[in-house]
Amino acid sequence: MAKLTRRAALGAIATGTIGVAAACNPLTQKPGAQVSALDADPKAWWKPGGYIVHETVDSTSLSKGRIKAFVSGEWQEFKTIELPGPFVRWSFQERIIRIQRLARFGFQQKDLAGPHNACVATVGGPTRDSAVSLNTAYKGMGFAPKLERLAETIELLEHEGKKADESSMGIPAHAIFAKTKVMEDLYRDVDRFDLRSQVSLELFATPDYPTHTFLNMMVNPIASASFLDFPTYEIRAIPKLLHPKNPGLTEHERLLVKWTNQVHDFIHGGEGDKMACVYHVIEVFDDTPSDRAKGVRVA
Repeated sequence: MAKLTRRAALGAIATGTIGVAAACNPLTQKPGAQVSALDADPKAWWKPGGYIVHETVDSTSLSKGRIKAFVSGEWQEFKTIELPGPFVRWSFQERIIRIQRLARFGFQQKDLAGPHNACVATVGGPTRDSAVSLNTAYKGMGFAPKLERLAETIELLEHEGKKADESSMGIPAHAIFAKTKVMEDLYRDVDRFDLRSQVSLELFATPDYPTHTFLNMMVNPIASASFLDFPTYEIRAIPKLLHPKNPGLTEHERLLVKWTNQVHDFIHGGEGDKMACVYHVIEVFDDTPSDRAKGVRVA
């Protein structure tokens, strides 16, 4: 890949014509023939059935630990990795602590920090109402069960959710208490979960209102997700958007969409059928402001 100078990169970002200065860990590089960000028509991405297909990500080789994505204007292949042990221990332990606080005290703003809410940075797509495509957005993020445990965990959550609602006698606090106990038990079973990805919902993107995150991911699917806590972790990932109405989803992808909606609605309420995003992890950094870390790559 040709070297991109800092000045050229900043100029390209300002005009929204390029994604990132360089790929994170490309294994192979092939020229791609894709529409440029400036020429992209977001409304054309939506199919007649009211869904999108994320055509700039090819996840057919995930079982081999590889994923292809059209990043910085060319097709590249990346190696996917497991989240490292320190991140996993921090994330699950802090989730349990916050779930316990939610059960005892209700929602507290300080719990917006930590492993559930990541600040996701994306860049490189067509702009909507700005001269700059660079964007950050906070996303509720979490783990999905492994493929072999996914269907049973979805069924478990459906059963426990109905039971909690029926036994709460119409008192929301009672239902929340029961549901947080279910989530606490799940988070103690780390082996149930896939450690190679994080999942989230793209709640607000529509044909008439494409979010900046959506625009960037569709054209230049690479993201950096940073978690505000101590320690401070940052995940570099290839995000793949999965629309629930897309008939081309694999069975695994269909279940991932269902799980991501279900676990969101289990605590937050509502009945979702929203677009999901799977962040396939390719790098992890420890950004803790201490002599030990300060941006050291840990995976």
